[in-house]
Amino acid sequence: MSAVALLFAGCVSNDVDDYRSDNPTDDAAKVNLFDFSTVSEVKLTVDYSASKPTAPIFFKVYSEDPFDGDELNENIKPVYAGFTDADGLFSQSVELPSYATDLYVFTGDFFVNEQLMEAKVTNNAASAVAGSTPAAARRALSQGSGVLTDDLSNLYQLSYLVDYKTGDKLEAPSIYNEWKTWLGKWDSRTGRPDYLLKSDDEQYSALTFDEEDMKGIRQSLAAAIVRKEVCPMEFRQEADLTLQESSAVSVTFVGSNTCWNNTLGYYYYQGEAPKNLKDIHVVMLFPNTQDGLSQFINNPKKEYYNNYNGNIALERGETVQLIYYPYIAQNNMEDATPIFPKGTKIGFLMKANGWGMQKTNGNTKYFNGYKGAANGSKIGRQYNCWSASTDGLSYCEPNEEQNVWDKGSMMTPNPERVSRTAKFAYEKDGQQYAIVALEDAANDVDYGDVILALKPVGVFQKLPVPTSKAWSSSSVYAYEDLWPSAGDYDMNDALVEAKEDRVLTMFKIKNRTFLTKQTFNLTTYQNYVTKKSGLALTLEPNKDYIPTDIKMKKILPGTTEPVEANFIKEEYSDGKAVYLLTDDIKKEINTTYIMELTYEGGVQDTKSAKIKPFIYRDEEEGKRWEVHIPKEAPTAKMNTSYFGTMSDKSKPAEGLYYVGEGNYPFAFQLAGVSIDDFENTILLRENEKKAIDVFFPEFTEWSTSNGTKNKKWYLHPVVE
Repeated sequence: MSAVALLFAGCVSNDVDDYRSDNPTDDAAKVNLFDFSTVSEVKLTVDYSASKPTAPIFFKVYSEDPFDGDELNENIKPVYAGFTDADGLFSQSVELPSYATDLYVFTGDFFVNEQLMEAKVTNNAASAVAGSTPAAARRALSQGSGVLTDDLSNLYQLSYLVDYKTGDKLEAPSIYNEWKTWLGKWDSRTGRPDYLLKSDDEQYSALTFDEEDMKGIRQSLAAAIVRKEVCPMEFRQEADLTLQESSAVSVTFVGSNTCWNNTLGYYYYQGEAPKNLKDIHVVMLFPNTQDGLSQFINNPKKEYYNNYNGNIALERGETVQLIYYPYIAQNNMEDATPIFPKGTKIGFLMKANGWGMQKTNGNTKYFNGYKGAANGSKIGRQYNCWSASTDGLSYCEPNEEQNVWDKGSMMTPNPERVSRTAKFAYEKDGQQYAIVALEDAANDVDYGDVILALKPVGVFQKLPVPTSKAWSSSSVYAYEDLWPSAGDYDMNDALVEAKEDRVLTMFKIKNRTFLTKQTFNLTTYQNYVTKKSGLALTLEPNKDYIPTDIKMKKILPGTTEPVEANFIKEEYSDGKAVYLLTDDIKKEINTTYIMELTYEGGVQDTKSAKIKPFIYRDEEEGKRWEVHIPKEAPTAKMNTSYFGTMSDKSKPAEGLYYVGEGNYPFAFQLAGVSIDDFENTILLRENEKKAIDVFFPEFTEWSTSNGTKNKKWYLHPVVE
């Protein structure tokens, strides 16, 4: 867990009798052996092997459907996340909140079409198995062809604004210069170029990627691009790819994952980036970037399904060699050469749905028939949206009328015309393979709509190399600080929000993924108790996977940057260690305590360290008063004379700790929630001395059933 936020809100009376339950039951005097746990160990199986992946697949597990329409709901947090192996398989025991019985397994992996799978936990096991990638769309490439053409008369929208309702060119100056079609021609029906590199071309092996290289490229994609999620800023490079030496250049089409039939061109320049849209001269690269393997096309539940009419142009892995035209600004092809000069910067411009926006030719419809939300339209969805790789050269018309008509087609407009590409690399033997990921329209920022890889390797400037994915989980601990006496069971004497940040890193050796970093943050908040209590945790690493480095830090109140800290550490022979973070929480309100663990070479996810937070008070002769969750053993310094007194029914000789009478615990952990979930209940000062079942009425049945019923009780508060 990574962040643990503590709020002491609690009891101020010292009269033990004041804190006994007003309504004892017949069983009140009996020892309650229920551990009040809200965590379950589940054997989780996730299987994407039917997609025949060649790199690990990152996935997340939710306890409810994370989608709001076609978009991920950012307010719904995963309860688990991980990578499969390179064959798309994951099968291991994981800890999940007990309430997570209906699971939703999501992947934003570029090469997996089955984005969301459902699984049910039965007998502490759950399995989600993806089907094979549909092949029906691939038939499009073998259907009847049109004629070869380089005519732009039906592609006027590549440079001009169009009427979003009719598709007609608007009587206005062009946005960009007319695109050059100098590389060659394409099929008039599908947009498939006739200038794709062929296996018998002299430069084929030098300008294309073999299967091993493509595996590495896919591996970098898995760490950088997640469909439906915001692309990290570290990969959203503003600078175009700059050649460090004179070189031939090729572009390999890695894949497309969008409902659009986009049109893509390239441009180039020396020195400073162009400032105006008319300063670039675009050469047609791919008239139609659709490869037919998009999850949008292949999902029969989507309205895009069967709307493509043979409109598939490319196979993944196909390549085009770029040509340098020294006099392109003068509209002159003279001295064209495949060698680009040193220092040349190469950029890309993509017209959203450029190919799919073409109008029906007579009674023949070759083009994308998807109409978006505007079902009354007689044409494919029209977008006045261009994505450029250079900052300042994108264009997206902010049309509020179209937003209404098309139900929000401009959810993420781009008024500042920033770059709409991510640029990163796969690295092998010290050489970088440049990758460009483009975002097509204005409805998300996952930057995973069209992916390209460039060759030769190692000739462009250094780019970031994605290798890791991070995710966080959280829970809340609640303590009664009058233990071993009975309390009022408002469970607000000490509240601890516990988060764990995990970094999963893909290793090239054996194409495996391991956990490389854990971070635990513990933050204290305001408290109302009169007793002095400290905050501590027990760190329990796996004896075979000890962290190679542990850093201790603090974030002081009113600051955001951590500073070095030195918590008191008590080591034990079994490898466990206790860290005393503070001996007086009240004196260090709003302080964050950080434990950062690093594993050199990585560790299996299930073999990583665990923490057990507890509250304590120092006593004479080096002993301590401690409160842990039920059945959790105390530290070696615990004053064991408390056990078996007052309301405590512990039996240390039997390894039984912190159990009591009745249906309330002295402490417990609430898994899969954050401290914000309790702002209107146990965090409120006016709820002091109110038993927890007052505002969580499902608690009692959960407790009396030993956790078999009402597992979501703490998600269903009753607020007055």
